[in-house]
Amino acid sequence: MTTYTDVFGGTNIYPSDVSYLAFNLSAADVTLAWPLETNAPNAAADYVAARIMNVNSTGASRKVFVPEANQASVGECFLFNNVGSTTFDVVNSVGTTICSIASGELWQVYMTSNTTAAGVWFAYEFGAATSTANAGALAGAGLKAITTTLNQAIVVDDINSNYTLGAGERARMINWGGASGTLALTSATTLGDDWFCYIRNSGTSSITIDPAGAELINGAATLTLTISQSAMVICDGVAFYTIGLSASATSSAFDYTSINVAGTGNYTLSGAELNRIAYNFTGVLTGNRSIIVPVTVQQYWVTNATTGAFTLTVKTSAGTGIAVAQGDAQILYCDGTNVVTGQTTTGGITVPVAIADGGTGATTASGARVNLGGTSVGIGVFTAATTSAGQTALGATATGQAVFIAANAAAGRTALGATAVGDAVFIAANAAAARTAIDAPSKAFAVAMGIGILS
Repeated sequence: MTTYTDVFGGTNIYPSDVSYLAFNLSAADVTLAWPLETNAPNAAADYVAARIMNVNSTGASRKVFVPEANQASVGECFLFNNVGSTTFDVVNSVGTTICSIASGELWQVYMTSNTTAAGVWFAYEFGAATSTANAGALAGAGLKAITTTLNQAIVVDDINSNYTLGAGERARMINWGGASGTLALTSATTLGDDWFCYIRNSGTSSITIDPAGAELINGAATLTLTISQSAMVICDGVAFYTIGLSASATSSAFDYTSINVAGTGNYTLSGAELNRIAYNFTGVLTGNRSIIVPVTVQQYWVTNATTGAFTLTVKTSAGTGIAVAQGDAQILYCDGTNVVTGQTTTGGITVPVAIADGGTGATTASGARVNLGGTSVGIGVFTAATTSAGQTALGATATGQAVFIAANAAAGRTALGATAVGDAVFIAANAAAARTAIDAPSKAFAVAMGIGILS
């Protein structure tokens, strides 16, 4: 019986398959094509891809594009040998790096999926004394392969309408460019412990960062980013936190919050209540209340607007504090252990303040009046408790005071002791009227005055 020996190992031999190719890679990138009926070089490709390719790479930052994956079967592979002097990248048909090949290196590239033109490719190095990882194959979210190294990379996504951030936004920057809106966060349990993204409000109004359900961000139900504010949002698998939350561009450095602290016992500041400056505490106290602040250096401008006959004290959990009376306001600060007053009673000013410095040079009112030039009379008038005391200080007698305060001329004359007759004489318009006031006959008046009368 006739027998045959299969010298080819039982596999098909493709008549168009190319086993070896050598080409130069210098001034321009090179595109490879599958060995089809219309072979390269042509408008679409420079060379037909071969099983083994020697590449003489002498250009800077050059690339070799493999053929489109969806035109061949999985398992296709190429061996690249860099016989040149510069590193080049092997990329898929859409330009994503598969591997970077330095001078003298050999890399095997093979395809595992052909569902898209880009396909899925893997690469490993031949003949390496020490195994090395391929940066292109390792690059994930927030990373980018540059030649043989992994480098940080932040991709910017421009968004201007309500959107839910999920796993796909890991390590990306969300740049808000619209008016007011909401960026919802996928559940922390879904995103997991280590998810993060960057958010910046480049829009025209405030935006709200809203965690899912009852989950919190910085201890609060939502976080508002005003115009130009930005933050890195991090998930711990349970809640969300921010790092580098910038100050609002439209707000001043001074900050104010009002908190209802009704009740009794300790009230510990938390979440959005922390790191404020001015605090207005309100509510009905049912017992003595202590406001517990962190043991970090921080100032507190406190107003006690509570009601109820109980005390309100600002203190650290284990340290001492300051009681602020109802209706009162004080400037306090934490020194890292206790809460203390922000100033002493004299405020550090040396007293008395000299007249040249705008003071009186005295520590008492009487001393100040003397230092400012007051005489005994002037000081007596200045300190008089009543009008009559002021007049007495000026040296007025009882008669003089009566004249000084007379409501009219008649009252003034009466104060001087004038009788009705004397008053009439005093105000007589002429001699005849004066004589009439004293009821004197005209002749008798003339004789009394030594005036001759002709008959």
